[in-house]
Amino acid sequence: MKNALRIVIPATLVVLVLLVMSFFMVDVTETAVVTQFGNPVAVVTEPGLRTKIPFVQRVRRFDARLQVLEPQQSEFLTKDKKNVIVNYFAVWKIADPLQYFRALPSDAAARSQLTDVISSEVGAALASVPFGELISTQSESRRLEAVVGAIHETIAGPVREKFGVEVVDFDIQRLAFPDQNRRSVFERMRAERERLSRGYRSQGEEEARKIRAEADREESRILSEAYEKAEILRGEGEAQATRIFGDAISQDPEFYEFTRTLQAYRTFLDDQTTIILPSDSELMRLLTEGLGDAKQGRTSP
Repeated sequence: MKNALRIVIPATLVVLVLLVMSFFMVDVTETAVVTQFGNPVAVVTEPGLRTKIPFVQRVRRFDARLQVLEPQQSEFLTKDKKNVIVNYFAVWKIADPLQYFRALPSDAAARSQLTDVISSEVGAALASVPFGELISTQSESRRLEAVVGAIHETIAGPVREKFGVEVVDFDIQRLAFPDQNRRSVFERMRAERERLSRGYRSQGEEEARKIRAEADREESRILSEAYEKAEILRGEGEAQATRIFGDAISQDPEFYEFTRTLQAYRTFLDDQTTIILPSDSELMRLLTEGLGDAKQGRTSP
C-alpha cells in the first residue's frame, strides 16, 4: 500500500502540473503568440482559456490597448535653415501580433524603432517647409496642420507593414527655437509687429484725412448754401423794409423830416458838445421855433 501511494502521489502531482501547464488565459486587454521551439504556431486575438503543449510550447503576450509614444524633444532644421525644437507624440497599437513578434524582440525595441522612423519623417517634412509656414499669424499661410497630416500618412503604411503596428494618431505638441536663437527671433517678430502697426496707423491716418476733407467739403457746401439763403432772405427783408419805410414816409413827409432831425441831434449832441449854428439853419430854427414855425418858415417867401 505504501509503495502504491509513493507512486500515485507523485504521478498525480505530475499530472496536475501538466494540466496546469497545458492551459493559459488570454486577458481582454491582450493578444498572444504561441511558439514551439521559438517558431510561432498560433496567434490568439480573442480573450479566453486556451491550451498548449507543456514544456514544448511557450506563450508571448502583447498589450492590445492603445499606447502613447512621447519621445524627448529633438532639434530639426527647416527649409530656410531655422533650427527648431520639436515635441511630438504618437498613439499606436499592435495591429498584427505575428508580424510584431517576428520584427521586434520587446516593447522597448518597438518604441525605439518607432521613434527612429517617426523622427526621420518629421525631419524630412520640416526640411521641406519654411518656418514662416509652420507658425504664422495669417491662417491662409499656415501649413503646420497639413505637415502633421502628411507625416502621419507617410509613417502609417511602413510601420504597419514592417512592424505590425498601427499608428492611430500623430501630432506635434510644440515648436520652439533653441535658446541661443530665441532672442533674435523675438526681435524679428517684434519688428514685424511694428511694421504691421505702422501700416495700420498709416492707413488710419489716410482714412482720417479723407474723412476730414470730406467733412470740410460738406461744411463749405452747407455754409455756402446757408449764406446764399441768408442773403436772399436779407435782400427780401431789406426790400420789404424799404417798401414799408417808403409807405410810412409818403403818409407824413414832414413828420419823417422831424424824426430824422431829432435822430441827427441825438447823434451829434451830448452834454460835452458845443455847437455853433447860423440863425437861418434848419436845425437852429427847429430848436428855437418848434415844428410848426419851422414849417411856416420853409413855406413863406
